[in-house]
Amino acid sequence: MIGLAEGARLGFERPVWLLLLLVTPLLFAVLRRSLADFSAGQLALQAGLRTLLVAGVAAALAGPSWRRPARAVSATVLLDVSDSVPEAGLIFERGAAAALDHAAAAHGDPPPRFVRFAARPEEIPSTARGPADVARFPAPGGAATDLALAVGLGAGLVDATALPRLLVISDGLPTRGDLAAAAARLGDRGLPIFALSLAAPSTGDGAVVELHAPDDVRPRVPFQIEVSLRSDRAAEAHLELVADAHATVEGSPKSVALPPGATTVRFTARITEPGTTIFRAHLETAADRHPENDDGVLAIATLRDARALCLEGTPGAAASLSRALAAERIAADVRPARNVGVGVGAGTGAAADGVAALLARYDLVVLADVPRAAFSEASLAALEAFVRGGGGLIVAGGTQSFGPGGYRGTRLENLLPVRLDVPDRQEEAPLALALVIDKSGSMGGPKMELTKQAARATAETLPPSDQIAVVVFDSQATAVVQLQRAENRQRILGDIGRIVANGGTNILAGLREAVDELLPVRARKKHIILLTDGQSPYDEIPDLVDAASAARITISTVGVGDGADQRMLEKIASRGGGRFYPVRDPASIPRIFSRETSDLGDLSIVERPTAVRVSKRIAALAGVALETAPPLGGYVVTRPRAQAETLLATPDGAPLLARWQLGLGEVTAWTSDLGARWGAAWARWPPFDKLWAQIARATMRRRAASHFPIRSTRRGDSVHLAVDAVGPDDRFMTGLDGRVEVTAAGTDGHVVAPRSLPLPETAPGRYETTFRPAVEAGALLFSASFTYGGAPVADASGRLTLPFAPELMPRLPASNDGAALLAAVAARSGGRVVTDPIEVLDPGSERRETRQPLRTPILLVTLALFVVDVLFRRIRLPERAPGIDSRR
Repeated sequence: MIGLAEGARLGFERPVWLLLLLVTPLLFAVLRRSLADFSAGQLALQAGLRTLLVAGVAAALAGPSWRRPARAVSATVLLDVSDSVPEAGLIFERGAAAALDHAAAAHGDPPPRFVRFAARPEEIPSTARGPADVARFPAPGGAATDLALAVGLGAGLVDATALPRLLVISDGLPTRGDLAAAAARLGDRGLPIFALSLAAPSTGDGAVVELHAPDDVRPRVPFQIEVSLRSDRAAEAHLELVADAHATVEGSPKSVALPPGATTVRFTARITEPGTTIFRAHLETAADRHPENDDGVLAIATLRDARALCLEGTPGAAASLSRALAAERIAADVRPARNVGVGVGAGTGAAADGVAALLARYDLVVLADVPRAAFSEASLAALEAFVRGGGGLIVAGGTQSFGPGGYRGTRLENLLPVRLDVPDRQEEAPLALALVIDKSGSMGGPKMELTKQAARATAETLPPSDQIAVVVFDSQATAVVQLQRAENRQRILGDIGRIVANGGTNILAGLREAVDELLPVRARKKHIILLTDGQSPYDEIPDLVDAASAARITISTVGVGDGADQRMLEKIASRGGGRFYPVRDPASIPRIFSRETSDLGDLSIVERPTAVRVSKRIAALAGVALETAPPLGGYVVTRPRAQAETLLATPDGAPLLARWQLGLGEVTAWTSDLGARWGAAWARWPPFDKLWAQIARATMRRRAASHFPIRSTRRGDSVHLAVDAVGPDDRFMTGLDGRVEVTAAGTDGHVVAPRSLPLPETAPGRYETTFRPAVEAGALLFSASFTYGGAPVADASGRLTLPFAPELMPRLPASNDGAALLAAVAARSGGRVVTDPIEVLDPGSERRETRQPLRTPILLVTLALFVVDVLFRRIRLPERAPGIDSRR
């Protein structure tokens, strides 16, 4: 140690390296024997330079420092501005900062440095009048306390030429960091921490800590919700638990007497509608220091029961099916197809989104005799997306479904497992039509001429393979055109032209003659059109109409003028399965005949008793004695697609029940109706309910075979999810494609739009992900799905409560946890607890000298000397010229 003036001295950390100076004499000895052709003066200069080089290296290795006694105190003050510090604490900190700044100036010490801290530290800039205002961080910056991070920053701000001091003014309740380790490191450096503990808050505080419910919550089954409360002192409180529209809560609100510490309050709740339900608890107390901790949220996801949406094209088309599903505990909502946002006017994007949202609430959609006109293109796109996403679709037939409903060539046909192009059948006529025309005297004149015109037009428009008969009646009936193929047009038209009006009116005779014409013929459809303007006895007509219906003969009637017995004709049409047309203007008769003929010309409908044959046995048909099923009254003719399965068929092989996979969903086609007309006998058949419930369950959205819990943990600002997928055979389920949907609800009850995240496999059978939640406090719901090759194989679910910041947890006034922690940290670092911030400026008996390292400047000088030495080895210094002898 070398002493200097004013107490300063030069010292070395490792003086043993100075022994290198002992080799310097050797340098002179070696240079004297140098072979270099330098002068003695230059060699001496080089020896001196190298001696200085050795001395510089030895001094640098010895760790030289300039040491002076420290008399001033350099203080760095750490001010806690986290949310747990009350306003009174901030006021105290502002006063302490001002007092320290003034005292340091009075003592001649360096100005103190000030750092505010919560989740992160930040130096407070100084002004001419002292430190700037001590203020909180913008939210949510005060939701955590990291004292260790603040101590680290403060240690870097102390003045190395003075006595260092760290003063921590805090409630001593850190939520992050390792403060003990930080204090130990500062103690090793000789930097003490002085601690000043803030006083406990004077006002009370109560908080909703957590809401808890059982893991297994079922719809419409009562369960208990436990609300955990905490208060820092005894208080009277008002607690309310509310739920959204899909749940009820009994006994809310409640008046609660809160003791100091923890309290649990229980409510009975019931979820009325399956799905996601949000419960929100709110606590009110007279004195409330932190309103932010007065709310708690619980989100519960319940598995909804299987639900079907039945869309009807005509009223009652799905009545039998909805009754069957209800009997088998499958909820079915029946609605007209045009009243659910899928009508022609629902083609906008917003309406299509509404259709998609509606369909998402169901596992199965049933179209019961719904025509194509009931759907817009956007709605059909939503329906296709529903099926491809895993939903089920049953399309049932009727007179306005499949081909008759305009499905052919549309997006709807592409969804079906059957083709709608009708094959030709040569063994029977598509249509056998009998026109029964009243030729009584009252039909004379324009009425008869218009009727004959309509009959001729009908004969001309029928395909050649159809058959037609024309029966005229007055008091008796005559077949002016006996039943024959429509290809004999000239003969038929000539016979019709010879009809003359005269005589009375005997409707029964005309109908009987027409029925006799149609009975023996083989045709896919048999139909009678009766036209009259008069009246006739009705006594025997009902029996004849019933006999015709038994032979699959339908009857439509046309009443011309006010003289026709409209009531009787309407009864005949209703009983005969046809239509009734009241006509006041005879000019409309041709149009009516044309309409009837056009409707009958649809070759895709077969109306006759049809037996049901099983083509393939599947689980959906198990336990149903289909051999006992009554015959169907009709069906729509289709053909199965190559990829489809035909389960039930007609005796001639036409599909009745077919299905196929489309995307992740399944589509089933039933080409008869559901009991409104053709399937009426089936709807009365006892196994009907069981059969259709099984078909519905086989078609609807599939539930995963395995279900796993999702383990969730909070890691700082992030949430970590993990699922262990172990199959029934206790083997890891590997190679699955996993995704998890996260739904977040804030403490205000607002639900954030769900996020879909990948759930990758990180180890055999383990699937994990980490994400940052969309809310700081509230509740999270997790719903994961696992697929293999596009097919669902497993799912998982879980929930997590995100409590309010730990800073806001009420603590008992008598608790000294914070003060005890600060005292321990101060002692660990060599400091102490103070009661007055000015104490930190008192050096006391501490004696310390500051050290200014000199290694860097010495090394720089040594480097410069080395360059000079190299230079002198490359040049020769000029020598003095030898003197001249004057005596010579």
